[in-house]
Amino acid sequence: MNKKYITFLSILIGVFVFVCSLEGVKDAFKLISQEWIGSLLSLIESKKAPLTGLALGVLVTSIIQSSSAVAATTMVSMAGLVASGLPLSSAVSFGVPVVLGANIGTTVTKIIVSIAAKKGMTDDEFNSTIPGVIIDDIVKSLNVSLFFTLEVTTGFLSNTVTRLASFLTDVLKLKAFFAVFEKGIIDIIVKTPIIEPISNAVSAFFGCRIGGITLFVMWILGIFLGLYLLEKGISAFVRLPGSEKRVLLTFKSPTKSFVLGLGLTVIAGSSSVAASLTVPFLAVGVVGLEEVYPYVLGTALGTTIDPAQIYGYLAGETIGMALGLAHVLLNFFLVIIWFLLPLKAVPITIARRIGLFIASHRRSYLYLIGFVLIFFYITPLAVIFLL
Repeated sequence: MNKKYITFLSILIGVFVFVCSLEGVKDAFKLISQEWIGSLLSLIESKKAPLTGLALGVLVTSIIQSSSAVAATTMVSMAGLVASGLPLSSAVSFGVPVVLGANIGTTVTKIIVSIAAKKGMTDDEFNSTIPGVIIDDIVKSLNVSLFFTLEVTTGFLSNTVTRLASFLTDVLKLKAFFAVFEKGIIDIIVKTPIIEPISNAVSAFFGCRIGGITLFVMWILGIFLGLYLLEKGISAFVRLPGSEKRVLLTFKSPTKSFVLGLGLTVIAGSSSVAASLTVPFLAVGVVGLEEVYPYVLGTALGTTIDPAQIYGYLAGETIGMALGLAHVLLNFFLVIIWFLLPLKAVPITIARRIGLFIASHRRSYLYLIGFVLIFFYITPLAVIFLL
């Protein structure tokens, strides 16, 4: 068989195994932490502090690794509370910080993928990925910090999206039309035919907790396999005549890189999946921090406008539309402020310096694990239970 076709097949299989495994890990997390997630959602219903909502958004999204799932859950739970008598303004003022936190929490996937792939890389390759892996965290943390401060001090996002949502839901009655977009491409080709039957069979045989742990281990091994195939395929691809030039041309153009990230995220319905696909490119040195930066911003905006997300906004009626608009506006301003305005040097410089600090240590992966534990889990837990 032609070498080009073998390389392409390896990349295709690697992507498929990787996506399946990533979705499987999310599903396993849900099984393992089913009771914990329930208690966290009860906290959402009982606490209204913006800082608690922000911490919950970061923590829960870090656990299940899906900002889309957390945003949808928040919309549904807030819609139920509004129907039970909770004022719309209160629901929005609590839900908006949760959505802000979810935007930070979703970036953990890319770091976990990088750590999981460590055994397949040299130390130099691993260290070279660190700035590009954490750039998501840096730019989204800067953006969320800005808008969380505005939200707490002025109610900027809450007031804006409440007015917009009320207008749109009164004028546009399109819920039935958008119902056709309820399932994304990953649901159709991965979740429904593969993940759900396996999860149901394993959890029925072992129970939720043991079954969840079994599935988690199995899908983690799948991530290793998918990344191995991806890295080998990409390494072979970039060595093909003319291939490296085509890849570099896409990422060297900020506009093309941005559009690629946005498009892949809309198609896949997951910014985590789309952003994580850059790890092998970073490892083999095809792209660097500056090249991957526009792509990352494209994935951030893409996750707010994929068909499943649009349906979720509408399914939650006024509160769903409000929180959906908050999600869109947050990432729209992310692109404006940190890409179009001359401020992109700020997150890039911070990511590079933190990356160099982590890479300067002999066991750099342990420092990266420590960063994940403190930033995504320990700090949010401390805020939730000690606030």
